[in-house]
Amino acid sequence: FFFESRRASEARGDGRERGERARMTALFDEQSLAIVAVLFICTCTYIKMRAPTLLNTREGFRGILWKAARIGERLSPWVGLVCFAAGIGVLLR
Repeated sequence: FFFESRRASEARGDGRERGERARMTALFDEQSLAIVAVLFICTCTYIKMRAPTLLNTREGFRGILWKAARIGERLSPWVGLVCFAAGIGVLLR
């Protein structure tokens, strides 16, 4: 059948209607993953510019933040261009 009753949908247990696709998170969609990565780099760079003592440690979790801030510092024109392009892409979506 083309249509499915609500009981059958509830019996299936996923709460979706027949033919409806599951929503993807930002980590499984390539474009969204790229936007999350660029925003992470921008945020780390901003934190390092505002409070440089927070990201002095190069080991552990702070080391990951330090590396992202370093990428943002050295590639800031390219990161800015990608942020701008991502913003335009989101607006046109």
